[in-house]
Amino acid sequence: MMDIYQFKTLMNKGNSYPVFVFYGDEAFFVHEALSAVKKNLLKGKDPGIALIEFNGDEISGGVVFDELRTVPFFPGVNKLVFVEDADDFVEKNRGILEKYLQTPASRAHLILICNKWDKRTKLATLVDKIGVSVECKKLKEHSLPNWVQTHARQYKKEITILATQKLVDDVGGNLAILDKHLEKLSVYLGEKTVIDEKDVDALVGVDRSRTVFELTEAVAQRNVTLALKVLSQMLAHGEDSARIISLLAWQMKRLWRAKQLLQQGEDEQKVASELQLISFFAKRFFEQVKRYNLDDLAKNYELLLDADVKSKTSSLSIQLLLELLVYRLCAKREK
Repeated sequence: MMDIYQFKTLMNKGNSYPVFVFYGDEAFFVHEALSAVKKNLLKGKDPGIALIEFNGDEISGGVVFDELRTVPFFPGVNKLVFVEDADDFVEKNRGILEKYLQTPASRAHLILICNKWDKRTKLATLVDKIGVSVECKKLKEHSLPNWVQTHARQYKKEITILATQKLVDDVGGNLAILDKHLEKLSVYLGEKTVIDEKDVDALVGVDRSRTVFELTEAVAQRNVTLALKVLSQMLAHGEDSARIISLLAWQMKRLWRAKQLLQQGEDEQKVASELQLISFFAKRFFEQVKRYNLDDLAKNYELLLDADVKSKTSSLSIQLLLELLVYRLCAKREK
């Protein structure tokens, strides 16, 4: 089973394959794998002349295989045919894919992005015979500090253990955001080679956009333990209770609006545009939307409005009030 680090080493050696499969739930590793493919196969050429992108939920097998078999317009440039969200596409076209991989196109590379990939199938065996499959799995929480320390070296920096833990505590487990902060820290430090706690304090602080998203995600999963942990982080870093409630209400209102638009027949791209979603968070945002029905969202919004009133009038401590709110938001309701 190949991971992202082994794959990047492989691509840096100049290897080329007719098919790539990237699977798993860590979007940052998928992005890194795609970047490695583009860098090593395009060799500085404009991606616009070689990259053809499809959404697996919306495209037919015929269109994809016609694209693979069609000779590229520009000489000396192979096509990169990229199918995102390819799980259903693979299931519907399994037989055709198996046949294609026996005699793949010589001037095109097929890239499949899947959530799951069964290594026991005939298709997986064919992929590993002529191509490569890479597992892009989310890291466990205990693995994050080691990843941060290793990743910092890509920016030619070392980071102390205490600074690493502070960065993870402040930012959370989103690798893309951790990467951006490491990049920012590397620029900030200049010639200094070691990142310490003071540097993290000065430049990072708590990432509020991350924490409110993580909080609503934990609530959507009805994961009380995780939701309380994120809430505790926000309070520990001095986040105002009224702001926490207003941020939650803002996010819940966006989920509610997205659910309405999708039920009216709008596609996710149109909804993302209307709500001005950050592209990296869009997929996880729509996963949150799917976890709710409209009644749940309406009830949660009422709970948040009620909590806002109680935060100004109740004799309960603010922390207890917010913890009770989290429990109620996470509660399973009768159908």
